[in-house]
Amino acid sequence: MSNTTEYLNNKTFERLIDKFQKATKQKSRNSLLIEDVENTINRKKERDVECAEDKSVLRSLKKDQNEAETNFSESQSELAIAFYTLSENIVRYAKFDLIDQDDAVQEGVMICFDKVYRFDSRKGKAFNYMTTCILNHFRQLYRTARNYNELKKKYLAHVQRKYEKTVIKNGKEVSVYYGAMSSSSKLI
Repeated sequence: MSNTTEYLNNKTFERLIDKFQKATKQKSRNSLLIEDVENTINRKKERDVECAEDKSVLRSLKKDQNEAETNFSESQSELAIAFYTLSENIVRYAKFDLIDQDDAVQEGVMICFDKVYRFDSRKGKAFNYMTTCILNHFRQLYRTARNYNELKKKYLAHVQRKYEKTVIKNGKEVSVYYGAMSSSSKLI
């Protein structure tokens, strides 16, 4: 766990996002190039044309792909720590009722990873963008939880009105729940 008082520098944050975006693009690019070279080799095999140069290129691309996957994993880990710090600080600050704080931190990290591909440092600051994404998501979670609780209260009140009847027995009002009584205890 990180320290929630940790400061998240915007420039560092933007560099982490940029590194992650570049690593993602490089990983995807290499995958497509490998697929293309493998298809070329397979087509040449069907025509009985053997080309050592293609196999050499494929080996080189696979080496580059391993490096790209390592860079991707490292940048993803670094970014996850930054997103966790940001999300944890927002949860600590905002304190939305009805939302579990640990779940909210995890949701914050996930929403950041969902939105990270849309971030463009030329259009805004990473800290502001990600904070807005997290807060909007938390607000939606809060509204959903609040609406669920209100609906649940309305349903329970409806059920209570439907099944609750009052009868007078020995001069006193007595509540009778028809759905919960056995056949021998019914008053009516």
